[in-house]
Amino acid sequence: MTNDDIIALREGWSEVERPSLDAQNRARAALLDRIAEREASAPNRSEQVTSRGWRLPGWAWRSGFATIGAAALVAGVVTVGGLDQSIPPLSTQPTQQPRNVQGGSVTQVFELAAMHAENESFTPPRPDQWTYVELKIVRPGQIAERKGQARSETNQSWVRADGRQQAWMSDGKLEVAAEVAEARQSMPPQDYAAVAALPTDPQALLDWMRAHVPSSQGGNAQRDVQSYGALESMLRDNVLSPGVKATALRALALIPGVTQSTEPVDFNGRPAIAVGMVQDGWRREDILFDPTTHEYLGGRTLVVKDQTLPEGIRLKKGEVEVELIRITGKIVNAPGQTS
Repeated sequence: MTNDDIIALREGWSEVERPSLDAQNRARAALLDRIAEREASAPNRSEQVTSRGWRLPGWAWRSGFATIGAAALVAGVVTVGGLDQSIPPLSTQPTQQPRNVQGGSVTQVFELAAMHAENESFTPPRPDQWTYVELKIVRPGQIAERKGQARSETNQSWVRADGRQQAWMSDGKLEVAAEVAEARQSMPPQDYAAVAALPTDPQALLDWMRAHVPSSQGGNAQRDVQSYGALESMLRDNVLSPGVKATALRALALIPGVTQSTEPVDFNGRPAIAVGMVQDGWRREDILFDPTTHEYLGGRTLVVKDQTLPEGIRLKKGEVEVELIRITGKIVNAPGQTS
């Protein structure tokens, strides 16, 4: 089935009754069988691991910026000028997804997560409404002590849908930024209007990300690391429409070097599926999903190689440096509102 076939099917489906749960389960099983058959006939390729990574989500959180007013709102966001969607995409690498050692593929995980996203209820916000996101930041006790940071804290932030105003909670007090004449351009896009205008095809979205992430040494492999971070940040820090969320998930599945964890994962006291990408050679930035529904849960930084941070703190292989648990994402009428 081609992408055009899928689009046509979705467009034709809107006027008829939603299929039963049993029918959806049968369709899901058939889809996964087709994915497995396609990948079984494709050549394998080794996982790509870069020695340096763009610390889109992890850098700000590990540095404690989540506790500093407005910086918490833009953690992992890089302000840029002139985000022009007409920029032609870079020449891209082949997108055959690497397998993990169990013989499966992260393509299945992302596809199931995308299907879950497409069935979420959603009403687009008015320009004067706000997106509200609440995150719980958890650090294991020993790491929190070594860093002098709290073991657990909550981050609450609001962005007006037109992108012209932001707000956040700081020490129990609501801080509201001054309104600006036009939305700030950032990477990844942060306000609802800019996010809703992104390409709706997974490959086109990935090409757009590759063309807009900050340039650096490392070529396409480095841009893939940066694009992964941008897409991860979009999922975590925004309220996305079902279509945009599904597209972002499917775009992540196209990035070489993204694999599924082969170890059991405990995320905030519950089992989870972890898919992630090794960055800087020592840490793996994971995206977490519910193993039953494939709902997006949040992210974590897993240490995959002993590392000493610039401030002298030693991290050991196998430690979870930080968990970013998405508590909720909603549309509200004013900053400070949570429902």
